[in-house]
Amino acid sequence: MRTLGWILLIGGILLATGLLGPILGIIFAILALPLALVLGVIALPVAIVVGVLGLVLGLIGALVGGVFSLLGFLLHWALPIAVIVLGIWLLTRGRDTHKLLRS
Repeated sequence: MRTLGWILLIGGILLATGLLGPILGIIFAILALPLALVLGVIALPVAIVVGVLGLVLGLIGALVGGVFSLLGFLLHWALPIAVIVLGIWLLTRGRDTHKLLRS
């Protein structure tokens, strides 16, 4: 009980003078170092996996986006041009379609 009394007396003096905060901060920082190391060892492989997964998903997203942008370009320009060309061809071709289909 005497030891607890001395600890409480010293803690009260440090608390009253404002020195308890920095001392506790240093103690907690020293105690947190092993925890930070353990969390760092755990977090590093997770960060690597998440990074690689992000790169792979980004590459897949870019490929899918490229395919859909090409499809959009084709629908926007190639389809109307093909319809116009087909219409012009149908208007300018001769009436004899059987000869054209047989050859």
